[in-house]
Amino acid sequence: MAYRPPAPFSPAMTGSPRDQLRQIADAISRKADATSEPTYTAVLLIAPNGTTYRVAVDDAGALSAAVVPR
Repeated sequence: MAYRPPAPFSPAMTGSPRDQLRQIADAISRKADATSEPTYTAVLLIAPNGTTYRVAVDDAGALSAAVVPR
């Protein structure tokens, strides 16, 4: 079976940061379920105010977010 990349994901631009992270985590989980190998180690997000965040998941499934200097 040939590898096919998953469909692109566009996170919601509204809602609380917690809701946005939940949507992203759900999308990453769906993508991980669709492939047999890990796909991302982290995701970079830019907030409406221009701050960049690195969102990652640890082995226990906990999400973490850290500001990325620009």
